[in-house]
Amino acid sequence: MALINVTEQIVEKRMQEILPTIDCCKCEKCYLDMMAIALNYLKPQYVNTEKGQLIKLAENTSIQKTVDIDIACVKAIDIVSRSPQH
Repeated sequence: MALINVTEQIVEKRMQEILPTIDCCKCEKCYLDMMAIALNYLKPQYVNTEKGQLIKLAENTSIQKTVDIDIACVKAIDIVSRSPQH
C-alpha cells in the first residue's frame, strides 16, 4: 500500500457532496484550488496500511471532526468562488 493522506480522502468525499448544492464554478482548476485550500486548513493524517486507514477513517466520524471538515470545505469554496483563477 502506498502512503495515503486520509484527510485528503475525506475532504474529497465531502467536496463531492457539498459542491452540487452550491452555485459556483466546478471546473477542474477551481475544484483543485478548493481542495488545496480546504486541506491547508486541516491536519494531514498519513497512513501506509489498510488497518491504519480504517482506524483514521473511524476516528474522523466524530461530530466535531465532521464539522471541522465541512467548515474547511465551505471556506475554500467561498474563497475560490470570490476569486476564481481559471
